Amino acid sequence: MALFWLEPGMNAEDVGDAGFEEYVSQGRILKFVDFDPETSIETYRYCLPTEEWRARLGQFIARMCREGTAHSVFTTADLARLEGMLLGYPKESVEAFVARSTTLFSDVSGRG
Repeated sequence: MALFWLEPGMNAEDVGDAGFEEYVSQGRILKFVDFDPETSIETYRYCLPTEEWRARLGQFIARMCREGTAHSVFTTADLARLEGMLLGYPKESVEAFVARSTTLFSDVSGRG
């Protein structure tokens, strides 16, 4: 799966997903689009036709985050692990990201 987003003030060319369109039109890659009306951020998820579950689960988790229910079920580290898994990163890379994010958050918040 690949994940891109368009934030207010960005041009469509800034997203970086233009190379996927040919494959989407051929049906070789599927495109899932979400729009968050509160932030006006448009999210694009791309996946192979047999991997739709990744994009749908990503959309579901994003919706839970927007609704405020995700953090009653998952920690921030859990959410990072889920996204890393959905994007296909190796477990070691995801854990390194989680460890680094935790360190950065501790440094910024003064809790560590």
